[in-house]
Amino acid sequence: MKKLFLLPALFLVFTALNAQISGIGLRPALSLSTYKMPRNWSDSYDASLRAGASVAGFVEINLGNRFTVQPEIAFTQRGAYIKSESNIFWQGPDFGYPANYSVVDYRFKENLNYLDVPIMFEKNFGGGNLGAYLALGPGFSFGFSGKGREEITVEFPATTDAVDTRTDYSEYTIEMGKGRYDMYKGFDLSLNAGGGLVWIMERGELGLDLRYTHGLKLLSPDGLKNRNLLVGLSYMHYIGQ
Repeated sequence: MKKLFLLPALFLVFTALNAQISGIGLRPALSLSTYKMPRNWSDSYDASLRAGASVAGFVEINLGNRFTVQPEIAFTQRGAYIKSESNIFWQGPDFGYPANYSVVDYRFKENLNYLDVPIMFEKNFGGGNLGAYLALGPGFSFGFSGKGREEITVEFPATTDAVDTRTDYSEYTIEMGKGRYDMYKGFDLSLNAGGGLVWIMERGELGLDLRYTHGLKLLSPDGLKNRNLLVGLSYMHYIGQ
């Protein structure tokens, strides 16, 4: 993991030393995430977006001809909200309940914390006080912690010819890394695409930014992958003006 982190870090240092830094900035954002599920999961479960937070610091480097490269370091929350299909149920022993219990609804919410190092190549458009950009680039993500909440709804016999239900809740810690007992992988490689609008001022610019992150590596042996959408507001201060 340390070697993988050094590669983008060395790239950023080398690029910054050999190019013109035109600005530094900060971007808080809303993170909307889910999991790409394998087919055997999608037959039984639905995945919904889970909201989280993200904050990024970035440097803009001018490459000429209105092209820039923007290395970033960001904290991003990812995860998902998964629930079972309405027509799916399990026998109680599958979830540790007695044989006369049935699990009629199963859902869980997970929140994963990542340190991201995206490197975005941008093409800038517009003029005057209003501009726009399109961006594409790789991202290196390092997961370091996570939490989940599980909800299990069961049906069970209450009295003669009567059925009762209850929902049990539990929370769990998600271990992320390369260890044998880690629940999820700690490293993710992604492809990032985005764009935005910028309001250009005398000494800086305000931006409305949209970013999609497409995880390329398996998050777990089950075949889950990260999917993430960021909607953010940014401010970049010009350097050397």
